[in-house]
Amino acid sequence: MSMEPMDLRSDTLSRPDPAMLHAMANADHGDDRYGESTATTELEEHCAALFGKESGLFMPSATMSNQVALKVLATRGGDVLCEAGHHLDEFAAAAAADLAGVTVNAVTSADGFLRPEAAALPTTGLVWVENTITARGGRIHPLPLLTALKEWTGRRGIPVYLDGARIMHAVAATGVAPAAWGATSDAMALCFAKGLGAPFGSVLLGTADFIRVARRYRRWYGGALHRSGPAAAAALWALRHNSTRLAEDHANAALFAAMLAESPHVEVTRPDTNIVHVDVSRLHLSPAEFVVRAAEAGVRVLAGRRGEIRAVFGGGTSRRQAIRAAERLIAVAGRIGPARTLTLGGVPWWDRIGPSYPVTVSAQAQSRTWR
Repeated sequence: MSMEPMDLRSDTLSRPDPAMLHAMANADHGDDRYGESTATTELEEHCAALFGKESGLFMPSATMSNQVALKVLATRGGDVLCEAGHHLDEFAAAAAADLAGVTVNAVTSADGFLRPEAAALPTTGLVWVENTITARGGRIHPLPLLTALKEWTGRRGIPVYLDGARIMHAVAATGVAPAAWGATSDAMALCFAKGLGAPFGSVLLGTADFIRVARRYRRWYGGALHRSGPAAAAALWALRHNSTRLAEDHANAALFAAMLAESPHVEVTRPDTNIVHVDVSRLHLSPAEFVVRAAEAGVRVLAGRRGEIRAVFGGGTSRRQAIRAAERLIAVAGRIGPARTLTLGGVPWWDRIGPSYPVTVSAQAQSRTWR
């Protein structure tokens, strides 16, 4: 009997369901370069209203949204401040230097959160925050900290940009309305391919003047799509119908983490949302080698840094699959050994894994669809 494969490498692997495909098939084919795509305009206006921004601009990807935002908000030769674990610093700093001519000034914090005191540098021209924080296991940057940071930078005339590729996970996990998160930044972006299940796409949000300039740079960077209606229709359908379903991904991630934390061979960081980091360094093999063993057992995960592997839960993974995946990884770790020497007999899993921003499944259950 064949083994059921489970792919936990990313939440970008979800596929459109029949309802989303129907929305795509019935979308208009107007040319967005001429402002004639009804579906694209509807998506942009919906997102702007949802997050309390003046205007929006459909982009092919959140990566392009971020790079265009840098081009508009940052001064060439200036510094962009972010936390060292943010995506901008780890994966996009070279592009930022090349395209926008800026230096990414990354500071390290114990929890991955930027605070006002970290921004008190004379050369800072733009403050960059990420929510949720991918490298921190989908950690939610708390609203009070973001609000305090925005107030501090606002008094000094420093703009704040929110890389909100997975911001709807923060909405689903906390029940805090999107507009409250939007109020913590001058401009922001969200992605529809991460967890929400659309094939691709992002919307960049900000003031009307910001979007007017961003539209020009989108064309420079090759992101001005002509017949973008079907993609925009998929994104809008995903935002309206899949946002509350994200709480199921969070619950599956929490269950997966709880099961793995019972193994004496690995250490687990408790997830805020849908990303689980598992430390396999006590097994005395590299994360890349563990990934190979896991794939042989029918579970695909990604190798990370600091001796960790990463598992991400999206719409294509059920509760049953989360349990099966944890069981298989526990078996893989058990076959490799040796176990860590720390004895934790009888200690509940939630006391033995790292602390994080307190988000509970009960809080997730209170989330609702934001239309």
